[in-house]
Amino acid sequence: MKLYTKFLPLFLFALLTLVSIPHISIFIQAQDVKSIAYVYIDDNGVAYINMSYKLFPGLNEVPLPTTPIIPSLTVEVDNKELPAIYNYTSNCLIIISEAEGVCIISFVANTTLAEGRLALNLSSKYMYRLFLSPQIILLTLPNNVTSFGTVNELYYIDFNEERDFQLLYIVKPRLTPTPAPNKPPATGIPLHIVIATLGAGIASVIAFFLLRVFRARREGEGIALSDLDAAILKCLEKRGGSALQSELQKDLPAVPRTTLWRHVKKLERLGYVKIEKVGQQNRVVMVKRFR
Repeated sequence: MKLYTKFLPLFLFALLTLVSIPHISIFIQAQDVKSIAYVYIDDNGVAYINMSYKLFPGLNEVPLPTTPIIPSLTVEVDNKELPAIYNYTSNCLIIISEAEGVCIISFVANTTLAEGRLALNLSSKYMYRLFLSPQIILLTLPNNVTSFGTVNELYYIDFNEERDFQLLYIVKPRLTPTPAPNKPPATGIPLHIVIATLGAGIASVIAFFLLRVFRARREGEGIALSDLDAAILKCLEKRGGSALQSELQKDLPAVPRTTLWRHVKKLERLGYVKIEKVGQQNRVVMVKRFR
């Protein structure tokens, strides 16, 4: 993560204090009250974590709900990124803050793959709201489920575990129809005629599929949309056809800001929405409804 120059004296002073006076902690610890961590598992099985944390002036030590992929870590306050340091030993994030405020921590979780199953280790220090794409099948269910339902066509489960646990899941395979085997040419037909006929047929099939792909890209067919794309369009419909970027983020709190904006730009390319600048904010306006 970035360590801004203006925070460097504070950070060096804190480290020197920690070394010279071992029995004094310079870190502001997390409160005992459990906060909520949002987990979103997308169509490909990638787990995204979004959580908020109240900061105090100085060095804040925040225990993370699971092990992150380090380059994906972001800490933001009012859309401004704060410097942070990851502690591998304690799986904590050390955040430097000049003032009191609430930050948003986002990252991609470090899942493991074994025997075709994906595993996500979660800490008992948080309550969770788990959002699932329909492509995801859970192999383990949390013990203490408090509620469940759907939000914008995404399934969710709320739970609060008393001990650290492991969530196992798989991604449903996307099955494609198996083409029928080619029949051998009938005897008595010259080989060069058979080859020419097959070549013409293959060329026609390729041209047909290229035309279909071209039309799909031009018309923005629904088959190109993911579950998250459909959820964004549903949010816009419920808000009367338009919403600020910040309003979409409130409707889909489990989706990282950069991931959400990438899908909005995809919908713009497909002709479903247009993006307007309103002062310092972006407004997303629905142009075409999802069929």
